[in-house]
Amino acid sequence: MTMLAPEIRFELLALAIVLLLVAVFVLRRLVRRRMADRAMRDPETGTYTAGFIQEVYEAELRRAERTGVPFSVALVALRDDVGSGKPLPSDAPLAAAQWLRESLRGSDYIGRLDEHRFALVLPETWEEDARIVLARIDGSFHYEAKSNGGKEHWLTCSVGVATWTPENPDVWAGAAKQLETALRAPKQHSSSTLSPNRT
Repeated sequence: MTMLAPEIRFELLALAIVLLLVAVFVLRRLVRRRMADRAMRDPETGTYTAGFIQEVYEAELRRAERTGVPFSVALVALRDDVGSGKPLPSDAPLAAAQWLRESLRGSDYIGRLDEHRFALVLPETWEEDARIVLARIDGSFHYEAKSNGGKEHWLTCSVGVATWTPENPDVWAGAAKQLETALRAPKQHSSSTLSPNRT
């Protein structure tokens, strides 16, 4: 067995210490990233939290004011389509979040505001494009409710959409006003279906 010179042993020890410090640094960043992700994601639906979606909205508002490129906000409220007045099934928010993800672009943000309301921030979306989004998500959809023994369940999504312009900078308030109008309108069915096995 050959003996290593003291200089080589010291260099190997120093290299091992550096590698250990790098590994600790990488693990800490990974843990922080996961903790941050948990803080900004709704655990039930995987959508962003209300606080984070508000931050996204404010960032998009600053960007729009700086560049002049519009963005849109859509506020979505879920209701039981049967009109029974009973609470929505417990898995309705998850089904709605999945349906919204399938209906939107990858660059759009979906946040859960409360038990039955979502906010969508649509970057670089002009009014005409916002109307197309509205047409895709407004109305009813059905899914197999796990909490209802796998039976088909209809949900209505009422939507309010507003697009930023220099003349209309408070997009959130505009979308909220549109949503209140939509909630008073009669319910409609569409042919949207959500399979419970899709992710």
